[in-house]
Amino acid sequence: MTIEENPATTGRQIPLSGCPNFRDFGGYPTVDGRRVRQGYLYRSGHLAALTDEDVDRVAELEIELICDFRQIEEQARERSRLPADPLPRIAPLSIIPGNLMAQFENEALFSANDMFEFMVGINREFALSQQAQYTAMFAHMLETDRGRTLVHCAAGKDRTGFAAAIILMALGVSRDIIMSDYLLTQHYFLPERELERICAKYDIATEPAQIRPMLEVHPQYLQAALDAIDENFPDTDTYLAEHLGVDQVARDELQQRYLEQ
Repeated sequence: MTIEENPATTGRQIPLSGCPNFRDFGGYPTVDGRRVRQGYLYRSGHLAALTDEDVDRVAELEIELICDFRQIEEQARERSRLPADPLPRIAPLSIIPGNLMAQFENEALFSANDMFEFMVGINREFALSQQAQYTAMFAHMLETDRGRTLVHCAAGKDRTGFAAAIILMALGVSRDIIMSDYLLTQHYFLPERELERICAKYDIATEPAQIRPMLEVHPQYLQAALDAIDENFPDTDTYLAEHLGVDQVARDELQQRYLEQ
């Protein structure tokens, strides 16, 4: 079943001029027949380019918590534009995946395939080496009053993609649907619009084809993270409990907050 054919993955985008990859990742069915609430869980790219109208639209969502996975330098360089009322609480959970700058310092030594494999590798890192940030994400979510949460990074696809995946995993959504949600970014985040910005951001001069895989989403990326979980833990429940601190008590609380009862 393709993304377009799957009714569970359509109509999710929140239309914003300054952040095209802003969407609701609720509404999905769980394996036990329940459904994730809509209007409570959001994912996006950076919020620095929001227009005044965008900010008003975000205010209508009444988001209580924003988990920002960008590097500290990214957060300072591209400051989020946020509604003042209600003003969300910001949890800065900086993730620095891999040694990206080392890749660019040796531009002549890498190809598009090298970049693809690099992206596969950082997704394994998300699952195994970014424990502190993702554990803190769940802790912050459990501290909210109403539970309305936005997770985001620069593009809203990699660090954010894994965050959304493990949240849905904890709520009991199947991996097939989790993958479908991940791949929706293909519709909203267009690499050709981002190549110039990325080259300027990292001060690189190379063929666009070489870095294009960094701006894309492929099933192999998220699958690498899921495979890392399967290879290192007996099951998903153990991974969530032992690696991320989401034991059965925490999962029950999350499901109470985010599943239709």
